[in-house]
Amino acid sequence: MMSQQERAEIIALIKREVIPAIGCTEPIAVALCTARAAEALGCRPERLEVLLSANILKNAMGVGIPGTGMIGLPIAVALGALIGRSEYQLEVLRDVTPEAVAEGRRFIDEKRISIALKEGIEEKLYIEVHALGGGHAATAVIAGGHTTFVYVERDGAVELDRRQASAAEGDEGEVPLTLRRVWEFAMTAPLDEIRFILETNG
Repeated sequence: MMSQQERAEIIALIKREVIPAIGCTEPIAVALCTARAAEALGCRPERLEVLLSANILKNAMGVGIPGTGMIGLPIAVALGALIGRSEYQLEVLRDVTPEAVAEGRRFIDEKRISIALKEGIEEKLYIEVHALGGGHAATAVIAGGHTTFVYVERDGAVELDRRQASAAEGDEGEVPLTLRRVWEFAMTAPLDEIRFILETNG
């Protein structure tokens, strides 16, 4: 029998993880990070360098990006830079238009985007974007959670640096889940306690 404490921990986990998103969270999180780097840059990027953890790279490569008819990270990165707004979080690409997609394709065709594996990190979820343009450079880093910015800077002027806090937090707050616990939670949780999940659709 699941205790009230166990149920509360699982509900807290769901509340942390279930947020509105347009599309699969991995490429959209990359678009979000790109949007933030472009905002920090303050002008249209001429070049974007993206470094990702193996997990993000693997999970995001073959995923379709809603509203684009295209698959994969390059279009997510291009649109994040061109029309993305970080304030929208995982709905960062909600302003996408056919014109923006065409512009994104040109950005890709002009070889303005490089995507590579970030070496020497332990985080499963890590996204680092360098935006360059107008003689300036800006960087944004997401780590630990799909919308968790840990570092933002422009031309060496640091706007946000939570990298040490992120590393120290590590797996704090992790809820050990087994198939049995998930099944028991799904079968016994009072509907009123999980009704908030429906709100993420709307």
